[in-house]
Amino acid sequence: MILKLTRPLVFLDFETTGLDIEKDRIVELAFVRLLPDGSRETLVQRVNPGVELSKGATKVTGIHTMDATGLFWGPPLKKCGDKLLEFLSDSDIAGFNQVGYDMPLWEAECKRHGIPYDGGGRHQVDAKTIFDVKETGWDRFLMGPRNLTAAVRHYCGRELEGAHGAEADTQATVDVLLAQLQRYPDLPRDVPGLAKWCGQQQAELERQKEASQQGGGF
Repeated sequence: MILKLTRPLVFLDFETTGLDIEKDRIVELAFVRLLPDGSRETLVQRVNPGVELSKGATKVTGIHTMDATGLFWGPPLKKCGDKLLEFLSDSDIAGFNQVGYDMPLWEAECKRHGIPYDGGGRHQVDAKTIFDVKETGWDRFLMGPRNLTAAVRHYCGRELEGAHGAEADTQATVDVLLAQLQRYPDLPRDVPGLAKWCGQQQAELERQKEASQQGGGF
């Protein structure tokens, strides 16, 4: 495998009630654990959010409040916390925009439900950061937004089937990251190195964004 792993790397994705990290809740989650031998293990969990889904979330995911809060959907997040922590164990974390969205939401949900998640010592690799940094010529108007659907098309040469389903999105993110490593030979091949690269690049992107906003006035 092109990515050198000394411990598992868990890719994650959440379907949620909306996009507010502090207020919204997880409705469905998928963890895909990539092992050093290249094999994958998957955990998919539906979660009763206890609140209504926004109309926007329902439009994107197809999940309705009546379903997500019904008896046959899934338990509250607190009741499956032990199972999720066991699956994460001592793994590192990866995803598509998980630094900006998924992990802050996950940590807020863990705090809300009393789940003792410990992010210390875990490296984080973000495939969207690689996409943003490496494809500087990306034309949003001609090629669309830099979302996971676009990344799958660009790096894997196929359409994303089952988009906005947590498992499909997570499996696709694994494929995207591995394809990125094949395309860009200058990227680090180990998770600590790749995580450091992503962190440095994300900080630079944030700095550029702030500079652009400050320079936009008259």
